[in-house]
Amino acid sequence: MGFVMVINISARHFKAWPELTEIVTATANKFLKYADGITRTEIVLDDDNGKIVEFTVYIQDHVINAKDSSDLFDKSIHGASNKIISQLKKVREKQSNHRNAEHRP
Repeated sequence: MGFVMVINISARHFKAWPELTEIVTATANKFLKYADGITRTEIVLDDDNGKIVEFTVYIQDHVINAKDSSDLFDKSIHGASNKIISQLKKVREKQSNHRNAEHRP
């Protein structure tokens, strides 16, 4: 049985429109391709000084966080999600190396 990931979205200084919440939800769901065991993803959207997007991903014993800002939410989502994916790949690689080290004679 697999994990179910909970996604929480918060918007600061504005009301997030449905299309924006759909985009960040779809983006968060893509994280599941890069790591097993993601239990929760929190997304903060801020429209105070630029378009800021912050992802916090909870995966087993790790908490991964990334933030990006630009003049458009699309750019910020892309930037922050790329940072998360990079970190998820590192976590997966470390877990894989650790498992392989346990099986060596």
